Amino acid sequence: MYYSRKFIAVSHQLVMPIALSLLLVSLPVFSAQGAERVGIVDSGKILQRMPETRQAETSLQAAAIPLRKEIERMNLDLKNSIASYEQQKGSLTKAIRAQKEKELSVKAQAYQKYQLVNTGALEKKKQALFLPIRQKILTTIMSIAQKNGFSVVLEKGATLYVTPDHDLTSLVMTQLHIK
Repeated sequence: MYYSRKFIAVSHQLVMPIALSLLLVSLPVFSAQGAERVGIVDSGKILQRMPETRQAETSLQAAAIPLRKEIERMNLDLKNSIASYEQQKGSLTKAIRAQKEKELSVKAQAYQKYQLVNTGALEKKKQALFLPIRQKILTTIMSIAQKNGFSVVLEKGATLYVTPDHDLTSLVMTQLHIK
């Protein structure tokens, strides 16, 4: 669930500025043409309630568990190595101290690299899992908008006020068979 909330938050951060920009650019065009309809959709609500989202979250969590365990193991090993070095530091010669510090530096870099690479891999997996879900939502929104004569559909979070008859969220959820 954590990953989908984060994904939704990031999606909203990306979608809102784009949607507002499009709205501001297109308002003069719409006012010149007359009665254009603008719809609103809460895609985050839809995404949270889709069964595919729960499946994607489960898959993502299953992939994250071994990575998290290995990161924790490497972190503990690094901390123990540092603590051991600190205890022995006073009794070591300058050359051995330099060698131990170099070993600790290499171990710390390996830990950071592993963490970075696997966090990136997990992020790619998340995008791969959620992209088809978001595409399904977008396709449904476009279908409903075209069928009901909406020229523009904005994310609900990008609006200040909307009348219920312009909120397409329930229509999208119905078409996607979401309760």
